Amino acid sequence: MSKFTFDVFISYSHEDAVWVKTWLLPRLEAAGLRVCIDSRDFAIGAPSVVNMETAVRESARTLLVLTPAWVQSEWTNFEALLIQTKDPAGTNRRLLPLLLKPCEPPDRLAIFTHADFTDPADWDLELNRLLVAIRPAAPDQTATLQPHLVHTYAIQANFTGRVRERGELTAWPADDERPVCALVAMGGMGKSALAWYWLTHDLLPGAAVPAVDGVMWWSFYEGESSFARFIHEALRYVGGRPIDPEQFPTTYDRAQELRRLLQTRRVLFVLDGFERQLRAYAGLDAAYRPDHAADPSRDARSCVDPTASRLLRDIAAGATRAKLLLTTRLMPSDLEDRAGDPLAGVLNRELKEMSREDALAFMDAQGVKKGTPAEIATACAAYGYHPLSLRLLSGLIARDARTPGDIAAAPRHDVHADLIQRQHHVLEHSYNALPKRERALLSRIAAFRGPMDYEALSVFNTLSSEERFQAALEDLRARGLLQRDLALNRYDLHPIVRRYAYDRLSDKKRVHTRLRDYFTQISVPHVSNVRSIEDLMPVIELYHHTTRAGQYDEAATLLRDRLVPNPLYFQFGAYQLMIELIRALFLDGEGHLPRLKNMSARAWLQNALAISYGSSGQPRRAAFLFELSNIPDEKLGNKEGIATTLQNMTIMRVMLGELAAAERDVRRCIKLSREINNEFSEFAGHQELGRVLAYRGAFVETKAELKIAQDGFDAHGARITNYVSVIRAAKAQCALIMGDIDTALRAAREAQEMAREVARITMHVERDFITAEWLLGEALVMEGRNLNAAAEHLGEALARCRRINLVEIEPNILLGWARWFRAHGNAHESQTHAEEALAIADRCEYRLAQAEIRNFLAWAALEAGEREVARAHAEVARERAWCDGPPYCYRVALDEAEGMLRELGVGEEK
Repeated sequence: MSKFTFDVFISYSHEDAVWVKTWLLPRLEAAGLRVCIDSRDFAIGAPSVVNMETAVRESARTLLVLTPAWVQSEWTNFEALLIQTKDPAGTNRRLLPLLLKPCEPPDRLAIFTHADFTDPADWDLELNRLLVAIRPAAPDQTATLQPHLVHTYAIQANFTGRVRERGELTAWPADDERPVCALVAMGGMGKSALAWYWLTHDLLPGAAVPAVDGVMWWSFYEGESSFARFIHEALRYVGGRPIDPEQFPTTYDRAQELRRLLQTRRVLFVLDGFERQLRAYAGLDAAYRPDHAADPSRDARSCVDPTASRLLRDIAAGATRAKLLLTTRLMPSDLEDRAGDPLAGVLNRELKEMSREDALAFMDAQGVKKGTPAEIATACAAYGYHPLSLRLLSGLIARDARTPGDIAAAPRHDVHADLIQRQHHVLEHSYNALPKRERALLSRIAAFRGPMDYEALSVFNTLSSEERFQAALEDLRARGLLQRDLALNRYDLHPIVRRYAYDRLSDKKRVHTRLRDYFTQISVPHVSNVRSIEDLMPVIELYHHTTRAGQYDEAATLLRDRLVPNPLYFQFGAYQLMIELIRALFLDGEGHLPRLKNMSARAWLQNALAISYGSSGQPRRAAFLFELSNIPDEKLGNKEGIATTLQNMTIMRVMLGELAAAERDVRRCIKLSREINNEFSEFAGHQELGRVLAYRGAFVETKAELKIAQDGFDAHGARITNYVSVIRAAKAQCALIMGDIDTALRAAREAQEMAREVARITMHVERDFITAEWLLGEALVMEGRNLNAAAEHLGEALARCRRINLVEIEPNILLGWARWFRAHGNAHESQTHAEEALAIADRCEYRLAQAEIRNFLAWAALEAGEREVARAHAEVARERAWCDGPPYCYRVALDEAEGMLRELGVGEEK
């Protein structure tokens, strides 16, 4: 394996950026090269000189894109000098000139033969020559990977002891029975510090440590460190190559490829701050959330991202050779069995207080040198040997005005019985001991949600000079209140310190208003040019500070105009992120309306939140919010708002199998829409009524309702609404329920065409493409003539569904795949996909999907001769399909389940 992180670093003038980024970079990466480029790979906040040195050092080759602008740039010339000091004569061919435009490079570069790109007709030929010069030998899959510490941890001075815990961690990599180790503790116990110190001081330097093929550190405390980003970086690391976006377009695809590679590569992943991936800490306010306020329920401890859940369980089950160390405040429920016990492959270790010996050594290192060991131990014991508390306590004692460095100062700090109260108390003393201006500065810094660079901190420089400001930062660091990463020149606060200091920020609104103004100045792409959620991060930060500044109406406008519904809902399907954003405006909880002046904005927010819950697999929560949002509309007689809410409620009720209430709601929606002459709402109501009737088995009425809806939407056209695609998808789905395959195929193809037309004319709606692909694949499976085409459509549907985590449709697609494998005679894969579909349907309470899947599993069991298993599935299918009882039942599924039970000799009584 190459010792370099990158195959090539591109040095270019920004005047030539368009050609480099749109022509050269894509072709180098398409050839499988690992390319370092400043706009993507330079560390934010690090000095330019440091970034350049790092890029040159970690790249096997440096490619100089020579143009007149490059020659005139002192920075690009500096990059060339850096590489020439490594290979002055060019014997290792580390420096490769590419002449893009005629120019006169410096004499020191004239000795090197260049690739001539001055004539566009020769670009492809010259590119091939260039690739030969750059391309490294194929990676050795048996060689050890260089450690990849993606996010460095700014460990504070004098980390001490934890010898027993470090010894246990050192022995753990050799434990093949337990691939996962969860280091669980409340805040301030030093989880991150222990993991980092063990990794960098015990594991990596230790020759006697059981061998691993590679080590990667990742921190979820970083601002943009989502699980999708982790998967991307992990695959890039383990695979030793850039990721081919065509081969692995989705996070799910990349996770699957990573899983495949890890079956032969023994890589240790350390995931720091994993609680940020759990529902309890997934919100935008996670940085300010105290331990005791976190919901410890099983659901709150589940992973937000289903890809994370799958990977954790795969590694714990031994499906790979990977080792996984988590530091987290809460134990992920995905690593527990139904009884709440850790899975067999999980080592669950709760990190507790420091030992007496470690505490004594730490206090001495921190400058508390006066007093007997017994006196010092007694003072430490009063604070529960809590590492953060002792760090702050030692800072107070070392700077005590009367007896500096003497443990005699400790009794002046009162002690409470409860650990959290003790922790709170020592923070209070440390905070109050600060000079007044430093105290205010610390609280203002706490308004940032994560690490920040010096430039950002300077927003709060009110100390009259740069020197005084820097001195204040250094004093905060020396007292243990502020952390600094020298390598990246970034500052951060321990979560407990951040929360405490922020709670004492007296002018929160003014501070957040200042930060809002700061983030307003950061440029972001126009919504039409946004290509990823990362592009939206400055807008999300702007929204956060606008909300915290108490400017709720402005925040709601920002949310509606720049984030939701486009691009987060339509383009990215980022439903969980939408939930986090919208909830920030529900200050009194989801059971109350947001505090907005505009009543329509309130209703819009509540509906947007409910829709997000519904799409992400939480229909019951969505239904509750819809019902709640209807109350003020009912009081005000707002028929338009009532009709919209009733239509949305119908969709949720159908998922939950509440067919009687669904039909009642949708018929009232149609009636109200007619009264106010809202044709769009009326047509949408007829569409949903058609679906309800199809489930009930009233097929004649279904066709009539769908025809009304389609005629109405078609009259408006694709320029007005995406419902020209949605209605055809509904028609295809109902046709499948009725067993009319020809109509289903025709309608699904039309839905696909209309989705493309809407995307061309108005906007891209990703869920419409997913729905059309699923229905087309499902219809082709049932037709049975072209299973290869069916696989293409189902594969596309599942990939795109998982890309945006559209849980609502995923079990249907998986069931389609189960039917496909059954048609191919692959019983094992068919069973696997059906069981995965059932797990989602059970978790989300998708009653009608449960009935369909159970019926499928019953037939599969019967074909395998497992009559008792078949009976159990069929009985559950019958109960699920019963819904509210005939006629408000899922008629087709109920008939199928009862037919199966009759074949098995079971009575029909319910």
